[in-house]
Amino acid sequence: MRRISILTVLVFVTKLMFGQSYTLKSPNGVLVANVDLKDRLTYSLSVNGSVIVEPSAIAMSTSVFTDKNFLGKHTALFDSTSRTVMPFWGTTASIDDNFNQLTLKYPDGLSLEFRCYNQGFAWRVVTTLEKDVIVYNESSEFNIPDGATIYFPQVSAFLTPFEVNYLPQKMHEIETGALGLTPLMYKAPQGQLVVLSEANLFEYPGMFIKKTKGKTLTSVFPQYPKKEKQELPGRLHLVKWPQISRMVVKKTENYIAKSNGNHTYPWRAIMVSQNDAEILENNLVYLLADEPKMDFSWVEPGKVIWDWYHNWNLQGVDFKPGINTQTYKHMIDFAAKNGIEYINIDDGWTKLWNFNKVNPNLNLEEVIAYAKSKGVKVFIWAMWNTIDKDFTANLDMFSKMEVSGLKVDFFDRADQRIVDFVNKLAEECAKRNLLLNLHGTYKPTGINRTFPNIVNIEGVLGLEYNKFSDKCTPTHNLTIPFVRNAVGPMDYTPGSMRHVTPENFKKSWENPHSMTTRAQQMAMYVVYHGGVQMLADSPTLYQKDSIALNFLSDVPVTWHKTIALEGKVDENVAVARKHGNKWYIGCMTATSGHDFYINLNFLDDREYKMTVISEGNSDDELVLNSMVTGKNGIHSFKVKPRSGLVIILE
Repeated sequence: MRRISILTVLVFVTKLMFGQSYTLKSPNGVLVANVDLKDRLTYSLSVNGSVIVEPSAIAMSTSVFTDKNFLGKHTALFDSTSRTVMPFWGTTASIDDNFNQLTLKYPDGLSLEFRCYNQGFAWRVVTTLEKDVIVYNESSEFNIPDGATIYFPQVSAFLTPFEVNYLPQKMHEIETGALGLTPLMYKAPQGQLVVLSEANLFEYPGMFIKKTKGKTLTSVFPQYPKKEKQELPGRLHLVKWPQISRMVVKKTENYIAKSNGNHTYPWRAIMVSQNDAEILENNLVYLLADEPKMDFSWVEPGKVIWDWYHNWNLQGVDFKPGINTQTYKHMIDFAAKNGIEYINIDDGWTKLWNFNKVNPNLNLEEVIAYAKSKGVKVFIWAMWNTIDKDFTANLDMFSKMEVSGLKVDFFDRADQRIVDFVNKLAEECAKRNLLLNLHGTYKPTGINRTFPNIVNIEGVLGLEYNKFSDKCTPTHNLTIPFVRNAVGPMDYTPGSMRHVTPENFKKSWENPHSMTTRAQQMAMYVVYHGGVQMLADSPTLYQKDSIALNFLSDVPVTWHKTIALEGKVDENVAVARKHGNKWYIGCMTATSGHDFYINLNFLDDREYKMTVISEGNSDDELVLNSMVTGKNGIHSFKVKPRSGLVIILE
């Protein structure tokens, strides 16, 4: 990754102080953080004078620190940094990385760093010690202003697939002790949107949130595993996937983390936007992550033909569809003909616990060789704990098979054992030029910056829920861009070609339908982002709709520029993204229709052909219209409830 225009300026150094207060501002002066060291260390945040986080304490209990509340003598250092980050892939070709930093340096190798960006605020602990550090607990508070609406992603335990609805509530409506995931989003009383998350997660567990008292949310963490056991999950697939089991923690240590003494702990990140749409351009989590330390020039994002969502259900073919050689060759032919870079071979290609016991109906070597002859690459699915049974040998096997990527699944945890495994997996796959699509796992923490071979991450309630649940609603679809996708790539797996109204929806394993129109499913490929995007439904269904197929063949997955045009959480969104010389605009609605007014003032001063893909006379129909427009064009579009619109400008 290249950085340019690096400038670091030492502003001033204070004397050793106790009971001091410090003010740290964003480069544009809009976001102000106050850090106070009195009875305990607290921080607070305001935007243009409006408080968005009230004084909240930070504390950590370890085997080394004698003062877990970060009080006592220290030196305060202020500095500023301005530079440009050039991502390998993502939603923009370059990101301004400008921030002001306050560092509190304590004796004996302990520091606390605070950063203020225009996009938000973050802090972390740094140690420079010669011995290992055991962390017994970390307590980071988030005191939410009265009147805020909180989209609380509640879970019942640390064992979770990280796939939930974000439901709006007031703080008093959330039960004390309720456990939630991060990212967590809330809307402040003055309208600012705030997302709580973390970044640069290494040698530490992932952060959860608990409602502890009054208007206080507090970080909580799974303890380090001491004993694990394979168990059947009490969720989702027990009827269809009776073999599936996951590693459940049965006993834990009395600490949450153990790390090298020379360590930077994860950033606690507070993303801030002055309106809902602005959060769609927020790159704070990515900027806080470590730069890559390896060559990733070989990474190629793209689209993927998926098999599992539609249950290998092909129509009108002269063979019996299923997990067999003919089905995958058909998928490869479809991908090659339509410019789709990858196919996915999902669960069922082998026995779950033994990669050597391949499905007898599937000649895997022949399929991979056939894909290579057609210029199509292969992702293959595996459970993390099967890989872990013989880690190096299994990764070497996949490399020798000449698959291009692994879709690794069923982590269902975020304790340090799992976090360490994910980071090790990313590094070892990178050494073998293997891409990774992580499923059943925690949210992105900027790891796609450190390891750009991680081209997508699930950690979201996605389209697959239509097979076994009614939770994948239009409202959900219009919430996740503002919270889950705001922290990094999101493998929602769009592309449903079967549609019904919510009142007529019935879950179906064999024949899943979405609650939205086909036009909304197309718009998802612009609004949602990730380094690989699935085409979830059956190739034979795409072949019946030339408008959908032509669009899906051409739409990129990586972008050179992103502009959030408008948006309101759980109601509507419009995003413009540029790839090369072509712009795409995606518009989506939830349960109410919306009139989108699209101002094309972001175009350069030339004529453009504008192609519009919109809803026809039914949920399943797309219509296409074209016209000529330009930089001064302002166009209005009436989009019905749970529908969408795609605009292509070239």
